[in-house]
Amino acid sequence: MWRFSAQQKVYEIGGFKVGGEVGENSTLMIGSIFYKGDKAVKDEKIGIFDRELVEKRIKNAEELSDRTGLSAMIDVVCSNPEAAEKYVEFVSEYTNLPISIDAVSVEAAVKGLEAAARLKILDRTVFNSLTPETKEQVYAKIKEVGLKSAIILTYSTKAIISSKERVKVLESLIPKVEAAGIEKILVDTVVVDIATIGLACRAIHEIKERFGYPSGCGAHNAIASWKTLKEKKDRMLNAVFSAIVNGLPIAVGADFVLYGPIDAADHAFPVVGLINATYGQVLMEEGKRLNLTHPRFKIATF
Repeated sequence: MWRFSAQQKVYEIGGFKVGGEVGENSTLMIGSIFYKGDKAVKDEKIGIFDRELVEKRIKNAEELSDRTGLSAMIDVVCSNPEAAEKYVEFVSEYTNLPISIDAVSVEAAVKGLEAAARLKILDRTVFNSLTPETKEQVYAKIKEVGLKSAIILTYSTKAIISSKERVKVLESLIPKVEAAGIEKILVDTVVVDIATIGLACRAIHEIKERFGYPSGCGAHNAIASWKTLKEKKDRMLNAVFSAIVNGLPIAVGADFVLYGPIDAADHAFPVVGLINATYGQVLMEEGKRLNLTHPRFKIATF
């Protein structure tokens, strides 16, 4: 079991702890709803959706979190301002899980942040995400409402082909993000396809080694962009590959993973929980005391 040189930052967001040394705290599982193509969305322009289906999905994520000991967050994809307000309000009222505001536009980001402030859920809200392309209006609104948590996405044209460039993007954004009032920085090291997941994993290790920030990635993008896999239309093969790509970053020390559509929770949680359980046992051998909700003690219920 390795240890990082930098002091590892641990944040509490919505009752869950994220970050720390490998195996110390359970992985934060982030599943998306209201994404493009989501069957639950009936009218994207005005935010009309199948409430019963969305409730069922969120409840399933909650139950899987309880059964596996893994933390859970709902990634609310906000396609436009009107939909953003409706989506954030509905999810915040239905569940106590932390929420990430995943805005497609500046206007949607602003409306989502305003809704989180109005609903008094900023303590369990994370903005997803801040990049070199993020507009000043978004930073200004974050500062105005007093949001403290955000994900930095280390994306640039150079970073796509270099783990070191991902680290440079992070370095360049830290001062600006902190100036906006963000105190809890999480880092997404960017996955766009199969070729980039290895670079993202390497960047996770480098960032934790140098800065100690909780780090992870959108591992599911490696599957979503795999055209030949889609053409096969093999559900079992797709599930197996999804499990592998979601588990890989955790195996190398990631603190969170965006595992894709929340429907993928059924296979993502047990796989990641299993990895958490194995590392938990290593910590126990070292004399560390784990919380009884740690996946190490939940594996029989997976």
